[in-house]
Amino acid sequence: MKKSFSTLILSLLIILSLFIISGCNKNEELVIEFDETYPLALAPDVEWGVVVEPYVAYKKDSDWSSQVTGHCRKGEIIQIEGKRQSESGEKWYYTEKGWLSEISINVYSNRFKAQKVAEELLSK
Repeated sequence: MKKSFSTLILSLLIILSLFIISGCNKNEELVIEFDETYPLALAPDVEWGVVVEPYVAYKKDSDWSSQVTGHCRKGEIIQIEGKRQSESGEKWYYTEKGWLSEISINVYSNRFKAQKVAEELLSK
């Protein structure tokens, strides 16, 4: 009986040692790298737009009859530099290339959210 008890204790110690050793494996440190291509990507006062229409024309002013200054395509990510509401109540967003109507883009609080949405739009 004494021999079987010692064998049981020894077995338990070996099993316990194996659990302790397996839990002590060196885990690699998780490194989070941020994309620094766009320094304002997470700025709290900067908004980003994603073009949701197949093709959209930038306008010189916040009006549909205004001159076209350029074009963009669905899924493009654009930094919003300003906004205004027209007399008709439509919201317009200013970018470095011109004005875009609210029906042309969705606006997000940071570039990473906009990038995720743009990737989803383009994968459909």
